[in-house]
Amino acid sequence: MIGAAGIVIPAHNEERLIAACLHALQNAVASVRVPISICVVADRCSDRTVEIATATVPEASLLRTGVLSSLGQVRDLGMRYLMAELEGHDPAKVWLLGTDADSYVRPDWIERQLAHANAGADAVTGLVDLEPAPHLTTELRSAYRTLIGERIRPADHDHIHGANFGVRASAYADVGGYRALDTGEDRDLWFRLQAAGHSMLQPRDLDVLTSARTTGRARGGLADLLAALG
Repeated sequence: MIGAAGIVIPAHNEERLIAACLHALQNAVASVRVPISICVVADRCSDRTVEIATATVPEASLLRTGVLSSLGQVRDLGMRYLMAELEGHDPAKVWLLGTDADSYVRPDWIERQLAHANAGADAVTGLVDLEPAPHLTTELRSAYRTLIGERIRPADHDHIHGANFGVRASAYADVGGYRALDTGEDRDLWFRLQAAGHSMLQPRDLDVLTSARTTGRARGGLADLLAALG
């Protein structure tokens, strides 16, 4: 059984969205009984992201990067910080979760992740839907859902999202964690875990809402996809 968990949130100039992200995480944390640590990695922030994150969740750990880092490095920094913070627990019983600062998890997100972990999964990744926004027309939402739906089956799916990710700490360490990639760091980690023989799950019961912005922080990410669809 999972005995402790940690959540990593990378954030680059997210003063407008970080509070809502963290409030959603607080709601999810309240529904589980295992110890949960939260780590915000403020990546080269020049706005009020750090101040807002600290005021919203004072108990969260906050790391700052001052040099240009890839998204893979930023995620890995947070993961390794939490692994060190939770080193008193068996790594096989520690669950590391990841989402993004422009995303909003469901109240049962952590609870469902831990249920999959306790059932034997070493890594899980769920689905991402779009938060309503003035520019998100019916046509654009329909185009996104049609594209996403092509890889969704009745019981599972083929999508891999760093904004909706969970991995056993022992499995993460086994494959060396996130690599220093600007984009696709989530898919790279997923396929290395798979190649190493870890138990992988892509369930439909895990979903998060994410910003529908078309100018994003990561090249080749969801914002670029929405821009192309629009």
